[in-house]
Amino acid sequence: MGAVQQLLDLCRKDGVYLSDGIKRAIFWQDLNSSVMTGSSRVVDHSTFSELQWKRDPFSPNFFVLPPGFRTLSHLLGAEFIEVLEDIYALQCLRDLMLFGKEDVISMAHVDNQQASVQSRLVSLPNRSSISACCHLAAYLCSTMLRCKIWRGSTIPSHLSFQLLCELEKAKDDIIWDNQPGLLAWLLHIGGAFAPTGSIRSGYVVLLQLNRNTRLRGLYTTWPGLLDILKQFIWSEKAFAEQVQVFWQECFV
Repeated sequence: MGAVQQLLDLCRKDGVYLSDGIKRAIFWQDLNSSVMTGSSRVVDHSTFSELQWKRDPFSPNFFVLPPGFRTLSHLLGAEFIEVLEDIYALQCLRDLMLFGKEDVISMAHVDNQQASVQSRLVSLPNRSSISACCHLAAYLCSTMLRCKIWRGSTIPSHLSFQLLCELEKAKDDIIWDNQPGLLAWLLHIGGAFAPTGSIRSGYVVLLQLNRNTRLRGLYTTWPGLLDILKQFIWSEKAFAEQVQVFWQECFV
Protein backbone atom coordinates (compact mmCIF):
# COMPACT_ATOMS: atom_id res chain seq x y z
CA MET A 1 0.00 0.00 0.00
CA GLY A 2 2.56 2.57 -1.16
CA ALA A 3 -0.13 5.18 -1.80
CA VAL A 4 -1.30 5.06 1.83
CA GLN A 5 2.25 5.43 3.10
CA GLN A 6 2.93 8.34 0.74
CA LEU A 7 -0.28 10.05 1.89
CA LEU A 8 0.66 9.70 5.55
CA ASP A 9 4.23 10.87 4.95
CA LEU A 10 3.02 13.90 3.00
CA CYS A 11 0.50 14.85 5.69
CA ARG A 12 3.13 14.56 8.43
CA LYS A 13 5.61 16.63 6.41
CA ASP A 14 3.12 19.42 5.66
CA GLY A 15 1.32 19.26 8.99
CA VAL A 16 -2.00 18.40 7.34
CA TYR A 17 -4.79 17.55 9.77
CA LEU A 18 -6.59 14.28 9.08
CA SER A 19 -10.17 14.09 10.27
CA ASP A 20 -11.62 11.09 12.08
CA GLY A 21 -13.42 10.01 8.91
CA ILE A 22 -10.28 10.17 6.78
CA LYS A 23 -8.29 8.17 9.33
CA ARG A 24 -10.97 5.49 9.39
CA ALA A 25 -11.01 5.39 5.59
CA ILE A 26 -7.21 4.99 5.52
CA PHE A 27 -7.33 2.20 8.11
CA TRP A 28 -10.06 0.20 6.35
CA GLN A 29 -8.55 0.68 2.89
CA ASP A 30 -5.21 -0.57 4.16
CA LEU A 31 -6.70 -3.56 6.01
CA ASN A 32 -9.07 -4.57 3.23
CA SER A 33 -6.31 -4.38 0.63
CA SER A 34 -4.17 -6.66 2.81
CA VAL A 35 -7.04 -9.16 3.17
CA MET A 36 -7.85 -9.15 -0.55
CA THR A 37 -4.35 -9.07 -2.03
CA GLY A 38 -1.97 -10.05 0.76
CA SER A 39 -0.22 -6.67 0.65
CA SER A 40 1.84 -5.49 3.61
CA ARG A 41 -0.01 -3.30 6.05
CA VAL A 42 0.95 0.30 6.73
CA VAL A 43 -1.35 0.99 9.70
CA ASP A 44 -3.13 -1.13 12.28
CA HIS A 45 -5.73 -0.71 15.03
CA SER A 46 -3.20 1.04 17.28
CA THR A 47 -2.02 3.65 14.76
CA PHE A 48 -4.78 6.24 15.18
CA SER A 49 -6.09 7.29 18.60
CA GLU A 50 -9.58 7.68 17.12
CA LEU A 51 -9.70 3.92 16.49
CA GLN A 52 -8.49 2.85 19.92
CA TRP A 53 -10.75 0.30 21.58
CA LYS A 54 -10.87 -1.61 24.84
CA ARG A 55 -13.41 -3.90 26.41
CA ASP A 56 -16.34 -2.42 28.31
CA PRO A 57 -15.74 -3.36 31.98
CA PHE A 58 -19.47 -3.04 32.64
CA SER A 59 -20.35 -5.81 30.17
CA PRO A 60 -18.13 -8.73 31.23
CA ASN A 61 -20.75 -11.32 30.22
CA PHE A 62 -20.36 -10.27 26.59
CA PHE A 63 -16.69 -11.23 26.42
CA VAL A 64 -16.78 -15.00 26.75
CA LEU A 65 -15.53 -17.85 24.61
CA PRO A 66 -18.35 -19.68 22.78
CA PRO A 67 -18.63 -23.21 24.24
CA GLY A 68 -17.82 -24.97 20.97
CA PHE A 69 -14.31 -23.53 21.00
CA ARG A 70 -13.49 -24.42 24.60
CA THR A 71 -12.33 -27.95 23.86
CA LEU A 72 -10.10 -26.50 21.11
CA SER A 73 -8.37 -23.87 23.22
CA HIS A 74 -5.06 -25.76 23.23
CA LEU A 75 -5.07 -25.68 19.41
CA LEU A 76 -6.11 -22.06 18.94
CA GLY A 77 -3.75 -20.03 21.12
CA ALA A 78 -4.42 -17.32 23.72
CA GLU A 79 -4.45 -14.40 21.26
CA PHE A 80 -7.05 -15.98 19.01
CA ILE A 81 -9.18 -16.99 21.98
CA GLU A 82 -9.23 -13.34 23.06
CA VAL A 83 -10.32 -12.32 19.55
CA LEU A 84 -13.10 -14.93 19.60
CA GLU A 85 -14.33 -13.49 22.89
CA ASP A 86 -14.43 -10.04 21.32
CA ILE A 87 -16.35 -11.35 18.30
CA TYR A 88 -18.83 -12.98 20.66
CA ALA A 89 -19.37 -9.55 22.19
CA LEU A 90 -19.99 -8.13 18.69
CA GLN A 91 -22.50 -10.93 18.19
CA CYS A 92 -24.30 -9.96 21.41
CA LEU A 93 -24.47 -6.32 20.33
CA ARG A 94 -25.75 -7.29 16.87
CA ASP A 95 -28.56 -9.40 18.28
CA LEU A 96 -29.52 -6.93 21.01
CA MET A 97 -29.18 -3.75 18.89
CA LEU A 98 -29.13 -1.52 21.98
CA PHE A 99 -28.62 1.68 20.00
CA GLY A 100 -30.22 3.35 17.03
CA LYS A 101 -28.79 4.69 13.78
CA GLU A 102 -28.52 8.17 15.27
CA ASP A 103 -26.28 6.98 18.10
CA VAL A 104 -23.04 8.02 16.42
CA ILE A 105 -20.86 7.53 19.51
CA SER A 106 -21.99 3.93 20.03
CA MET A 107 -21.61 3.13 16.35
CA ALA A 108 -18.08 4.53 16.34
CA HIS A 109 -17.27 2.37 19.39
CA VAL A 110 -18.52 -0.74 17.59
CA ASP A 111 -16.57 0.25 14.47
CA ASN A 112 -13.46 0.48 16.64
CA GLN A 113 -14.21 -2.93 18.09
CA GLN A 114 -14.49 -4.45 14.63
CA ALA A 115 -11.28 -2.69 13.62
CA SER A 116 -9.45 -4.16 16.61
CA VAL A 117 -10.84 -7.66 16.01
CA GLN A 118 -10.05 -7.82 12.31
CA SER A 119 -6.69 -6.09 12.56
CA ARG A 120 -5.54 -8.63 15.15
CA LEU A 121 -7.02 -11.54 13.19
CA VAL A 122 -4.97 -10.91 10.05
CA SER A 123 -1.80 -10.76 12.14
CA LEU A 124 -2.27 -14.14 13.82
CA PRO A 125 -0.03 -17.04 12.79
CA ASN A 126 -1.73 -20.21 11.60
CA ARG A 127 -0.84 -22.90 14.12
CA SER A 128 -2.62 -25.74 12.29
CA SER A 129 -5.19 -26.47 9.59
CA ILE A 130 -7.94 -25.99 12.18
CA SER A 131 -6.64 -22.61 13.28
CA ALA A 132 -6.29 -21.44 9.66
CA CYS A 133 -9.91 -22.37 8.97
CA CYS A 134 -11.13 -20.82 12.21
CA HIS A 135 -9.29 -17.56 11.55
CA LEU A 136 -10.98 -17.18 8.18
CA ALA A 137 -14.42 -18.16 9.50
CA ALA A 138 -14.06 -15.76 12.43
CA TYR A 139 -13.13 -12.90 10.07
CA LEU A 140 -16.07 -13.79 7.83
CA CYS A 141 -18.45 -13.79 10.80
CA SER A 142 -17.16 -10.47 12.11
CA THR A 143 -17.77 -8.97 8.67
CA MET A 144 -21.30 -10.36 8.38
CA LEU A 145 -22.18 -9.08 11.85
CA ARG A 146 -21.85 -5.50 10.69
CA CYS A 147 -23.81 -3.18 8.40
CA LYS A 148 -24.97 -3.82 4.85
CA ILE A 149 -21.94 -2.02 3.40
CA TRP A 150 -19.62 -4.72 4.72
CA ARG A 151 -22.03 -7.56 4.03
CA GLY A 152 -22.48 -6.44 0.43
CA SER A 153 -18.79 -5.95 -0.32
CA THR A 154 -16.50 -8.40 -2.11
CA ILE A 155 -14.80 -9.34 1.15
CA PRO A 156 -17.27 -12.07 2.30
CA SER A 157 -17.03 -13.96 -1.01
CA HIS A 158 -13.23 -13.70 -0.96
CA LEU A 159 -13.06 -15.03 2.61
CA SER A 160 -15.50 -17.79 1.75
CA PHE A 161 -13.27 -18.84 -1.14
CA GLN A 162 -10.15 -18.78 1.03
CA LEU A 163 -11.91 -20.87 3.67
CA LEU A 164 -13.02 -23.38 1.04
CA CYS A 165 -9.42 -23.73 -0.13
CA GLU A 166 -8.23 -24.41 3.42
CA LEU A 167 -11.01 -26.94 4.03
CA GLU A 168 -10.25 -28.75 0.78
CA LYS A 169 -6.54 -28.92 1.62
CA ALA A 170 -7.32 -30.35 5.06
CA LYS A 171 -10.26 -32.58 4.10
CA ASP A 172 -8.30 -35.78 4.83
CA ASP A 173 -6.90 -34.55 8.15
CA ILE A 174 -7.97 -36.97 10.89
CA ILE A 175 -8.35 -34.08 13.33
CA TRP A 176 -11.83 -33.44 11.87
CA ASP A 177 -12.93 -36.90 12.99
CA ASN A 178 -13.06 -35.60 16.56
CA GLN A 179 -14.51 -32.17 15.67
CA PRO A 180 -17.73 -32.82 13.71
CA GLY A 181 -19.51 -29.82 15.26
CA LEU A 182 -16.74 -27.44 14.29
CA LEU A 183 -16.63 -28.90 10.78
CA ALA A 184 -20.41 -28.46 10.40
CA TRP A 185 -20.16 -24.83 11.54
CA LEU A 186 -17.27 -24.05 9.17
CA LEU A 187 -18.99 -25.62 6.17
CA HIS A 188 -22.33 -23.92 6.76
CA ILE A 189 -20.88 -20.49 7.55
CA GLY A 190 -18.58 -20.62 4.53
CA GLY A 191 -21.23 -21.98 2.18
CA ALA A 192 -23.99 -19.63 3.31
CA PHE A 193 -21.98 -16.51 2.52
CA ALA A 194 -20.49 -17.84 -0.72
CA PRO A 195 -21.84 -16.47 -4.00
CA THR A 196 -23.76 -18.74 -6.34
CA GLY A 197 -21.34 -20.64 -8.53
CA SER A 198 -18.23 -22.76 -8.11
CA ILE A 199 -17.42 -21.59 -4.58
CA ARG A 200 -20.85 -22.40 -3.21
CA SER A 201 -20.88 -25.68 -5.12
CA GLY A 202 -17.54 -26.56 -3.54
CA TYR A 203 -19.09 -26.31 -0.08
CA VAL A 204 -22.01 -28.48 -1.17
CA VAL A 205 -19.56 -31.15 -2.36
CA LEU A 206 -17.65 -31.09 0.95
CA LEU A 207 -20.87 -31.33 2.93
CA GLN A 208 -22.01 -34.29 0.88
CA LEU A 209 -18.62 -35.99 1.33
CA ASN A 210 -18.90 -35.65 5.11
CA ARG A 211 -22.63 -36.24 5.42
CA ASN A 212 -22.33 -40.02 5.79
CA THR A 213 -19.01 -40.04 7.63
CA ARG A 214 -17.96 -37.34 10.09
CA LEU A 215 -21.38 -35.68 10.19
CA ARG A 216 -23.39 -38.92 10.30
CA GLY A 217 -26.09 -38.69 12.97
CA LEU A 218 -24.95 -35.25 14.09
CA TYR A 219 -28.13 -33.53 12.89
CA THR A 220 -31.03 -34.34 10.59
CA THR A 221 -33.20 -31.24 10.98
CA TRP A 222 -32.73 -27.47 10.91
CA PRO A 223 -33.32 -27.16 14.69
CA GLY A 224 -30.72 -29.88 15.22
CA LEU A 225 -28.17 -28.03 13.11
CA LEU A 226 -29.05 -24.77 14.83
CA ASP A 227 -28.17 -26.26 18.22
CA ILE A 228 -24.70 -27.03 16.85
CA LEU A 229 -24.14 -23.64 15.19
CA LYS A 230 -25.05 -21.82 18.40
CA GLN A 231 -22.05 -23.45 20.09
CA PHE A 232 -19.74 -21.34 17.96
CA ILE A 233 -20.14 -17.81 16.52
CA TRP A 234 -23.80 -17.43 15.67
CA SER A 235 -26.19 -14.52 15.23
CA GLU A 236 -29.85 -15.22 14.63
CA LYS A 237 -30.36 -11.78 13.07
CA ALA A 238 -27.24 -11.70 10.92
CA PHE A 239 -26.78 -15.34 9.87
CA ALA A 240 -29.96 -17.41 10.17
CA GLU A 241 -31.70 -16.58 6.90
CA GLN A 242 -28.72 -17.20 4.64
CA VAL A 243 -27.51 -20.28 6.50
CA GLN A 244 -30.95 -21.88 6.43
CA VAL A 245 -31.20 -21.29 2.69
CA PHE A 246 -27.83 -23.01 2.21
CA TRP A 247 -28.86 -25.91 4.45
CA GLN A 248 -32.00 -26.39 2.38
CA GLU A 249 -29.92 -26.45 -0.80
CA CYS A 250 -27.81 -29.25 0.62
CA PHE A 251 -30.14 -31.40 2.64
CA VAL A 252 -33.75 -30.82 1.64
